[in-house]
Amino acid sequence: MNWLQNIIILVIGFLISQILISARTHHRLIDYLFSHARTTTGGLLTATLVLSYSLSIFFSNTVVVLAMLPVVRKLMAVFSTVQDRKRLAALFYCALIFGANTGGMASLTGSPLNIAAVGFAEFHGFPGFERITFFSWLMIGIPATCMLILTGRWLLLINTPSELEVSVEPVRHRGTSLLPGKPIVFFIGNIVLIFSLSACQFLFNPSPVISALNIIDLAFIAYLLVILFFSFVFPRKAANARNALKNIIFLALYLAAFPIIIASKTLEQLEKRLRIPTRRVYTALNRFLLDMINRFWKYLFGETFKSLSIHNYNSVLSINQIMLDIPYFGLLLMSFTAVLLLLIISIGDNPATQEIDGWLYTVFMNMGSQAISSARDPISLFGIMALSTIFATEIFNNTTVLLVLAPSILAVQPVFPSEQLLLLLLVTVAASGAFMSPVATPVNALAFGGLEKVSIKTVLRLGFFMNLIAALLMTCGFLLLSYFL
Repeated sequence: MNWLQNIIILVIGFLISQILISARTHHRLIDYLFSHARTTTGGLLTATLVLSYSLSIFFSNTVVVLAMLPVVRKLMAVFSTVQDRKRLAALFYCALIFGANTGGMASLTGSPLNIAAVGFAEFHGFPGFERITFFSWLMIGIPATCMLILTGRWLLLINTPSELEVSVEPVRHRGTSLLPGKPIVFFIGNIVLIFSLSACQFLFNPSPVISALNIIDLAFIAYLLVILFFSFVFPRKAANARNALKNIIFLALYLAAFPIIIASKTLEQLEKRLRIPTRRVYTALNRFLLDMINRFWKYLFGETFKSLSIHNYNSVLSINQIMLDIPYFGLLLMSFTAVLLLLIISIGDNPATQEIDGWLYTVFMNMGSQAISSARDPISLFGIMALSTIFATEIFNNTTVLLVLAPSILAVQPVFPSEQLLLLLLVTVAASGAFMSPVATPVNALAFGGLEKVSIKTVLRLGFFMNLIAALLMTCGFLLLSYFL
């Protein structure tokens, strides 16, 4: 059950990333950089690009953006004037999304869209789907995306204004002379374990032992339970039953309160970003929620919380901190766009049928089918699909594009056995390669919502060139892949 393993890897990656964030590992890496080497503007942009790319290979790229936004703000603080930071905001934004989106292409778990596409291929039984694992995707994805990262770095450096070039001399501070050893060992150890389990699935493909679950599935389930237990339940200080119970109840209370937290934080962001007066409403929601949580907590443990953002130092991860740190404005922007596009493509939908068959959806699906059917030469087929998917994603966002094109791929009469699978993977990867529009991918939306004063003109210009280069590299890569599958 590859889909189960992929979902577990995605969840484990998120939890590991949160553990590293709570240890401030990414900040400590930047501090190490500042304290050991002269840092230029190009170096800061390169650090943002490479770090976001590297992390997105192993963690979901949307999670990486959330973790990297405070780091990017810290890097931009090197520039003394507000005007300089405003001029460089677009370059740091591009460095972040270039790295995160490209890292999302390099790994099966780098983007949730990848897992959805593989699940779609497994459901419809596309020939060759069983060979797609975390291991196999990584073996192809990393070499293929390195060229795109080098191109992104070149674009950033040649567009950096020479008058904004800075040189920060290394400054030694206590505690920055060494790399954060334990978090790095923890990260590498978990990646090696995930990689090894996935490699065993790819190489040996063991038979089921319990229902449809094989020994690798069971190992992944046990691994997830261990990570969940030590992240949220196991007492960080005194390991006793009372502290474990407190952690369980703390987790349960905030999970139950999550819908109210979403409403409160969204209203807060609307006032901050769009100047909509919502302070009274979200303040009342926060007071109500804190009062309800305190009633339960005081009744059980005789204690109260001063605020919703209190950190649970009794556990490794504090669930409320994870909830409160979500960039709700970026999510709101992304959700609004997705809903709007869904309504548009559903115009004329027949409610008596389960599938979407609105006239606009039907038009785009037919156009996709005609494009695939007319381009039977592999070079033109992959080239047209890569280019059209990338630029369509700039307007309709990647989820909508995949939703429209997947049925078109089902209708293809394959010339070679793995053609449907390769087309689906190409569309999926290309949908993550849209670098222009702030709403094209969740990465773009979250980064745009988390950074201020981003120049749309600069983003469109650099993103356009990245789109063209990405389409060319994808065409060549999938053409080579078609000879091996």
